[in-house]
Amino acid sequence: MSWRRIDAWLAEHAPTALSELRPPASEQCVDEAEERLGFELPADLRESLLCHDGDTSLLGVLPCRRLYSVAEIIEIREMRMDIWEPDDPDQADTPWWGTRWVPFAGSDGDEQFIEAGPGLWHNHLGDAGHAEQAYFLGWPSLGSWLHETAESMAHHHNRSWFGAVPPPRVDETGRTDWWD
Repeated sequence: MSWRRIDAWLAEHAPTALSELRPPASEQCVDEAEERLGFELPADLRESLLCHDGDTSLLGVLPCRRLYSVAEIIEIREMRMDIWEPDDPDQADTPWWGTRWVPFAGSDGDEQFIEAGPGLWHNHLGDAGHAEQAYFLGWPSLGSWLHETAESMAHHHNRSWFGAVPPPRVDETGRTDWWD
């Protein structure tokens, strides 16, 4: 699993960022979340939550927004579902939220999600801004994105390395900075 590589890299290069990752969620907590959702979480998200139940950082430890805890996933998804109007023709033409989208990271109403429903986009990552049309990001799974994130960390000193995720920088406080 990529989290072992990510944690090891953070321990060596960005210990403050590592300290901002929460401890694992319990199996019972994840099971209860699935019961509340009415469907199973994508396997990669479940595995990730059993490594780290989100993070406490302001901007995010990884090259996404802040990772959500199990409780935040439920809270934000329920809020999105309460606001979502599936019969609104504008939302049908330009989707704002989907019935099986599960937020895994975000901030200020902008969510990154995983499609948990069946079909072409099953397990794919997407981005849903608070006031914009949602779209898929091109990542076929959370696991593939975490793998590429671990690869970019391994190449962080090589500024000419070209991967799908840019290599991180570490600031003077021991936090990761993914955005130049």
